Parts: sequence; C-alpha cells; structure tokens
Amino acid sequence: MHVTLVLTHECNLACSYCYTGEKFRREMDHDTALRALDLAFREHRPRVPWATHDDTPIDVGFFGGEPLICWDMLVRVSEEARARAAREGRRLRLAVTTNGTLVTRERAEKLRELGVDVTLSLDGCRAAHEATRPQKGGRSSFDDVVAGAEHLKAAGHALEIIAVVSPQNVAWLGESVRFLVDLGARNVILNPCFEETWSDDALALWEQGLRDAAEVYAACMRAGRPVAMPTFDNKLLAAAKGGLSSCDTCGSGTHEVAVAPTGNLYGCARQVGEDRDPKLVIGHLDRGIDPMRVGAMPKGPADPACESCEEKWRCGASCACANLAETGTTHLPGGTQCWYEQATARVADATGLALLDERNETFIAWTYGRVQAAADAVRARMEAIAAPTQSVKRVRKLPVVQSV
Repeated sequence: MHVTLVLTHECNLACSYCYTGEKFRREMDHDTALRALDLAFREHRPRVPWATHDDTPIDVGFFGGEPLICWDMLVRVSEEARARAAREGRRLRLAVTTNGTLVTRERAEKLRELGVDVTLSLDGCRAAHEATRPQKGGRSSFDDVVAGAEHLKAAGHALEIIAVVSPQNVAWLGESVRFLVDLGARNVILNPCFEETWSDDALALWEQGLRDAAEVYAACMRAGRPVAMPTFDNKLLAAAKGGLSSCDTCGSGTHEVAVAPTGNLYGCARQVGEDRDPKLVIGHLDRGIDPMRVGAMPKGPADPACESCEEKWRCGASCACANLAETGTTHLPGGTQCWYEQATARVADATGLALLDERNETFIAWTYGRVQAAADAVRARMEAIAAPTQSVKRVRKLPVVQSV
C-alpha cells in the first residue's frame, strides 16, 4: 500500500494544466501525519503475490500543492517514519514529488540523508516548460527548477523527472526529452495531460514527438547507458511478458491511498484536488478505508469497444485518474487515451524491434532481463508473427519470451 501525504494545497506555481484546483493554505498537522503513518504501517502488504512483507517496503510519499512549502513537517515525519521502521525491523521507502523551485543545496543533502527519493516536475526544454509552468505572477520557473535539479544531482540523487505533455508544449517533445537526458535524468516520465482537449494537429505533433523521444531512448541503449522511459518501457515489458499482470494496473484504493490535510482518504494523490468532492472520498483516518466506497469506483478499461482492440492485452488505460480527467468516470477511457495507447504501441514496437535486430545487448538485458528471459529465446521467437490489424499497424509483433 503506497500512502501519500498531501501536506498542503498551497503552491508557488500556476501551471496551466493543474488538476488540483484552487491553491489555498491548508496544511496537514502533525497528528494527522502520524495517523497517516499508522495507516501506512497497518495497511502494508505486498502488491505482487510472490512477495513477502519482509521484501516489500512500507511506501510513504509526500505531495501537494508543493510539499516543500511544508519543509519542517516533511523532515519531521520522515524522521519519525524511519525511527518507527527501525524499531519494528521493517523496510521503508520515502518519496516526494516536487516542482523543484524550493530545492536548495542544504535541502537536497537533507533529503539524501533521510533516504527520500525525489521526483522533479520539469516539462522539458525552456520553451516547453515556460509554456505551461510559470510562477504565480507569470515569472518563469525554469531556471529555479534546473538549479534544483543540479542541487539534487550534487547531493547524489538519481534524477527522476516528470514532464507533463500538453497541447501547449507538445511541439517541443523530442527536444525536451533530449534536454532532460542531457541534464542527467535517469528516468523520464512523460505524463499525458488528458484534462486538455487535443486537436488532430496536436495529436500529429504528439506522435512525431514520441518518435523523436524514442530516437533518444534508442540512442541511450546504443551508447550502453539506458534511461528509463515508462512510455516505451511499459509497452515493451508487457510485450516481453505476454501482457499486463495485476500489478501493472491501477491500484487506486487497493494498493494506493492518499491522505488529505483533513484526514479524508482518496484513491490516489491526483484525486484529492481541493478535497471538496465527496464522491471521490474512500474513507477517513478515523474510520479507515471503506471497501464499499472503493468498490463503487470500478476500474477499466471497460468500454465495450475495447473488446476488439488489438492492444487490449497490454492497454495502460486502467488509470482511474486519467479516466476521470477525460470522461469523468474511473473505468472508461476516452478517445485521446485510446489514441495514445495505440500510438505508443506503434512507436515502442518499432523501436524495440530495431534494437532487437541490432542484437543490442543493453536493450535485451534492460527489457528481457527484467522478466528473467533467456536472450536466445528472444531471437528464436522473432518470426512468431501475428497478423497485423487495423487497430495498431506494425510489421510484426515483439516476441514474447517464456520465463525460465
């Protein structure tokens, strides 16, 4: 169970696509934070059936608003979580998602000392970032975020970056991915903005941007220095495994919960928003998670049209938050998501097959090594081709490798 503490609704940025609504100064108090830790320790259970409590860490995250506005609380709760895990002999993972503008050298070093993994929001190159993530008042936040990234690297953090892809910045997608890799990112998470309306022209720019990003992904493989890009990795790993498993789908309310400053519980941090929509509340710290409320929010994709789609076997459109953003439901993806799943499949498959044809050892170890597959089985199955369909056009499918 990943438990996220939403420390505040306040933020110092004015992102054009922000899904959290009005920014206001309501912060989580210490008692609420301690009870959220109680929830994390109590609800801890492995996400995958073959794991045990001993090898699956208790997972606690910090979110906002901008969580570093509540720096003292973040540090205090992190120290208390570490002390409790040590007393109980349990593993712990701490993480924070931040816009980076408040990261100083001292704070980066403190987060490293506390063992807090940091995910930084940076939408790419200067033009892309400035199109979507200004400071309140309109001033650019780009230089402040890049400075925060440099502080994190200097303190020894592996640089993990979320870049939101929206119609306003999609024209720079390829350039942005190159910039983030050159900045030193080891994980580039391209987070689609399904809240926005995407025109056909914007979708065309998006697919070209995905192809450009895939070229960067492949170049890193060819250089022997892979950079994680879940946009492509998730499709390729699903192909290698023969499809998605239960641990690859949305865990909202079952393996993930977010705690608002009021103590209300939500399926994940994105659903908290202004903490004013009772339809999305799945419990309270006073009462715990309500299974009836969780069950009332079905998971998808559950559109009848999905049944005949060639990509259903590895479709990632199960995210309740993405579905809520586009269709207002937790189980029905909209047309943009459908397009996105098929477009990323086309691009990922073309890239993966090219790297396999090159017998790229880094790519084979990176992708097939993670499902404990033998490299020779990859080649043996290369010509096991299913007929192409209208849903996703590709010359051949990536091989499925049998686990050893």
